[in-house]
Order: sequence, then structure tokens, then C-alpha cells
Amino acid sequence: MTNQNTPQSEVAFQKLGNTWYVFTEVNDEVIYSAMPDGMDPRETKLELYEIIEDHMERVVKYHQDAKRSPEAAA
Repeated sequence: MTNQNTPQSEVAFQKLGNTWYVFTEVNDEVIYSAMPDGMDPRETKLELYEIIEDHMERVVKYHQDAKRSPEAAA
């Protein structure tokens, strides 16, 4: 059983300018984050994808916490 509040293993990559971005979908919302400078998903070793997935989980949690925060609504 998969928790719907965490990203799946499915991510998409897009390069804008010199920066690669990683995208995932959680609860029908697209969440994205810039990848570290110099990281190219076409040349990244498979082991580093776990790091990317962990990073996206943190981005999703931050995004969800910000949406619940009263300061975010102001």
C-alpha cells in the first residue's frame, strides 16, 4: 500500500536554461525542484536516483506543511 502523501518512483526531468528540474505528482498536484548544479539525469548513476527521491519527499513535505501553515495563507 502506497501513502498518497509521498511521491511515487515516477519522476520527470526537464532542462530549462542550464538547470535540470525534477517533477513528481502528489495528490493531483505537480511538485518540482531544481537539481543540484552540474547534475544531469542522463548521466547520473542509478544509485543517485534514491537521493533524488529522498529530496523530492522532503520537497513534498515542505510544500504540504507550507499549505497548512496559517502564515502561508496570509
